Amino acid sequence: MGDGAKFQQVMKEGYSFKTNAFRIGVGMLDGKTVTGADVFIPLKTMNRHGLIAGATGTGKTKTLQLISEYLSDNSVPVLLMDIKGDLSGIAAAGVVNDKTNERCQKLNIQYKPVSFPVDLLTLSNQKGVRLRATVSEFGPVLLSKILDLNDTQESLVALIYKYCDDNKLPLLDLKDFIKVLQFISNEGKADVEKTYGKNQSLRSPPS
Repeated sequence: MGDGAKFQQVMKEGYSFKTNAFRIGVGMLDGKTVTGADVFIPLKTMNRHGLIAGATGTGKTKTLQLISEYLSDNSVPVLLMDIKGDLSGIAAAGVVNDKTNERCQKLNIQYKPVSFPVDLLTLSNQKGVRLRATVSEFGPVLLSKILDLNDTQESLVALIYKYCDDNKLPLLDLKDFIKVLQFISNEGKADVEKTYGKNQSLRSPPS
């Protein structure tokens, strides 16, 4: 049995499941795709943690899109946190070109461009389903990303969240956040520095 045939057999044995599974691609041997060495993911395992890693242009986004499309085909709802807007392309049908035809030939599949049902959530006044959440629910990391803060500003945001958590102060909206910011930058500054240490951004309170 040649290396290719042996590899194909091992892949078939390793990716045979009794439950429903979807095909995500084929295995590669010596840098070449092996027809018949299909890679499957069981649907029942999609509630587990996973990691998709790789350099730029290696297919991370396409892999996430593919998994989302297969889940949608199997009536499984999917929530994608698409900060950069890379994944929303599944809402429109793709386009057949030489590159897709070449890949489909390697995978031994037929490509039929289709669109998938997508509801876009939004935090702003742009089109989409408005997402409502408190500032506390956002957390310091996501809020800092949305506001595009630098490292010093991020540390201040983290301090504000820590102070509010320790003192059981809810942050319902940005007005609450601003009030706490004003407090720890002025009359509450001494107590905050005594408890949490000095924060560089507290030395120059915002006007």
